[in-house]
Amino acid sequence: MNNRKIGIDVGGSHVTAAVFTDGDTPVNTIRKQISPDMPATDIIHTIADCIQPLLQPAVSGIGIAFPGPFDYQNGICAVNIGNKFNHLFGLHIKQALQDITHTPITFANDAHCFANGIAHTYNGRTIALTLGTGFGSAFLENGKLVTSHEDIPAIGAFYKEPFLNSTADDYFSTRWLLQQFEQTTGISGTSVREMTAAYPEAATTIFQKFGQNLGTFLLPWVRKFNCQQLVIGGNIAKAWPLFLPALKQLVTTDIHICEDTETVILRGAANLTPASPTANETRKTTQPLLPVTTNKVSNEYNVFPSYHIQQPIQEGFQQLAQTLANEKNIIIDGFGGVIWETFREKLHGAFTAAGKQVRWYNVNVCTHTTEHINRLVSDYIYNNDPVFGKVYPGSLREFFDPQQLALLHPDAFEGINIIYGTGAALSHIPGKLVYLDVPKNEIQYRMRAGSVTNFGTTEATYKRLYFIDWPILNKHKAALLPAIDIIVDAQRPDTITFTTGDILRTALETMLHTGFRARPWFEAGVWGGNWMKKHIPGLNQEEINYAWSFELISPENGIVLSGNNYLLEISFDFLAYHNNKLLLGHAAERFGTAFPIRFDFLDTYDGGNLSIQCHPRPAYTQQHFGEPFTQDETYYILDCESDAVVYLGFQGDINPAVFRDTLEKAVQTGQQVDIKKYVQEFKANKHDLFLIPNGTVHASGKNNLVLEISSTPYIFTFKMYDWQRLGLDGKPRPIHLERAFDNLYFDRKGDYVREKLISHQYTEASFPNGRKVKLPTHEEHFYTADRYEFTGTLTIPCDDQCHICMLVEGSQISVSAGGTTQTFQYAETFVIPAGAKEYQCHYSGEGTAYLVVAYVKHTHC
Repeated sequence: MNNRKIGIDVGGSHVTAAVFTDGDTPVNTIRKQISPDMPATDIIHTIADCIQPLLQPAVSGIGIAFPGPFDYQNGICAVNIGNKFNHLFGLHIKQALQDITHTPITFANDAHCFANGIAHTYNGRTIALTLGTGFGSAFLENGKLVTSHEDIPAIGAFYKEPFLNSTADDYFSTRWLLQQFEQTTGISGTSVREMTAAYPEAATTIFQKFGQNLGTFLLPWVRKFNCQQLVIGGNIAKAWPLFLPALKQLVTTDIHICEDTETVILRGAANLTPASPTANETRKTTQPLLPVTTNKVSNEYNVFPSYHIQQPIQEGFQQLAQTLANEKNIIIDGFGGVIWETFREKLHGAFTAAGKQVRWYNVNVCTHTTEHINRLVSDYIYNNDPVFGKVYPGSLREFFDPQQLALLHPDAFEGINIIYGTGAALSHIPGKLVYLDVPKNEIQYRMRAGSVTNFGTTEATYKRLYFIDWPILNKHKAALLPAIDIIVDAQRPDTITFTTGDILRTALETMLHTGFRARPWFEAGVWGGNWMKKHIPGLNQEEINYAWSFELISPENGIVLSGNNYLLEISFDFLAYHNNKLLLGHAAERFGTAFPIRFDFLDTYDGGNLSIQCHPRPAYTQQHFGEPFTQDETYYILDCESDAVVYLGFQGDINPAVFRDTLEKAVQTGQQVDIKKYVQEFKANKHDLFLIPNGTVHASGKNNLVLEISSTPYIFTFKMYDWQRLGLDGKPRPIHLERAFDNLYFDRKGDYVREKLISHQYTEASFPNGRKVKLPTHEEHFYTADRYEFTGTLTIPCDDQCHICMLVEGSQISVSAGGTTQTFQYAETFVIPAGAKEYQCHYSGEGTAYLVVAYVKHTHC
């Protein structure tokens, strides 16, 4: 076993490296001078020059003590205090050094290394301090480092804790001492030791005050942590005769001064244990990834639909590295959910294989602290509500510290500088712009697996994605679209597909004149059924059920481009960001870049009833959730069994107070409710259309395949009764009685329901090969629907509206628009943008084709 290890201490004025074997004493030491304001290249090469002579005989690893702030797991410098190492800010130091040394490197806080170096000496609870250019601190319990505990600061260190009119780091570092010397003597010095020697009387007073301040700050923490010994090291500790008496007057715990801080730090660094490679899954789902290449076209529903373009799509990190090989600066921005370090490592390997040197700068060191971000969004996250929040109206820029963004200034060197991370373009550093997109379903799969979190925080919740992350990231994406040079599909962990920004924008323009499908995705649910399992090939049959198909819920769907056999997925909303007028036509004036209509399946075949629920009124939606329009729905019965029903509207004798009291008791006691005493039940038949404007009580019963034709908002469901069952996670699903009763219309009852909430379909027009059936919606609905029943060929005008379509009877139809012809299968949702102006449908199968078409009412634009 190789016991040779290198420990390195990077300080404000020097780098020291030493080899350790089994003992506490270094067997070989190299020391070199540095200056914190040196260029990054010089600092990196100085550290490397300390390492390289020690690499033979071989070493098992390298540990580096580096002052914070610092991303120690990934090896990224985030120091932004006291003008230290400004040229290293954001730099992936670990990668830069490993490129030179070709040896595994582990980083830790210099104070943690100090604690690690003394860990074998002390039992019980110990606080370790390093006093120097910064205020380092660490906590030990029985020789083990404590980084998270209720008795220590939230960040596991003291330096950011408030003290007097600033932070602890400003008072317990060389900066404060030099400031005090200048105020006392009028001399601006650069060395505490030199100033102490030159002005001994002033030094006595200054250090006495230093000791008093340190004692005042430490005393409550010493008590809270139940500290049994305080160990102090660092350059300032060498002046202990001047400050220790004042400190001991306040802190009576045993205090030990370390006489050789550097050796202890080196030993602690050498003994760092490299992080073991994690075997965690990237994604948690039974659903397959989008294939890299196109699948064979069949005459069945396609779960991976794509839009073919003539221009090339490329595959692989090697290809991307070759494409970017001649750049000097590259900006790699992207949506939330990118696993940045995995992407970076693979692209770095491709650059290295191509003989290119690369320096990586991570923009996320420029974000505000999690605490700051949480305060920023606190009015929108509704911490007392597990489901709902309010759409954050601000921008991604608000999550970044402008002063820290200004610190990003990569050194020019012979290789390539890459600024990467979500928000990288906010650095305003000129360079080729690469944008990484990740489908929103994949983001949720990754979040469930713990491989990604919400932006700027360690939280991982869908609620925060919906109300905070996606709104700000969508705005950022929209702003970048005209400038993107390379668009990358980053959903596959092992490879990527990409194309140029020009090809992307050309494809978007072309799509806005013809028909296309969004990529659907599928989810299980407590009431889910098996119709989709039986009728949609390509679905994982091991899934417990399928409750939803996100056929077209534009905030969470992607569109897939296929070129030279490769597939590249981008978010649906790129279409609206490119040209919302071509997409939505007349409706663009009202809806802007928000796509107004959704299609999705609710599958309860052999499943269960949906919860008894309602959706919010428009004013409530705007006030409480920040959405510009509400969740009006319809249920189109695509298929059903003979016993299928829909619950809709109240009984004529409904008493709201009795209904609420019954529901509240059900929540408290778990007793079943005879819901038909309060809510009407209607038999469901194929091609019925049930109307569910906001505030209407409703639910689908068992054995339906419902096509929801609805306005786009899709999470604002207020459950009132969930049949006393548990969710798939074994927990009760949230009930929202207060919100529901704030929004219910109790006058939608009795005969009103059959008259106004069940669509009375009629023939609006007849023609030789079929007819147009009108499916009237409620006056509250801003959209309506038609059903074309025909054989042969039929031309449908768009009338300056976007049409959302589905073949609900028949096998398949061919659709021609904008000079292209495509085939769509039964139950596939497709979109005809307003820019197509008209489209021609041809059906040559058995029987009569039924094509449902939904669009925004002209009167509601």
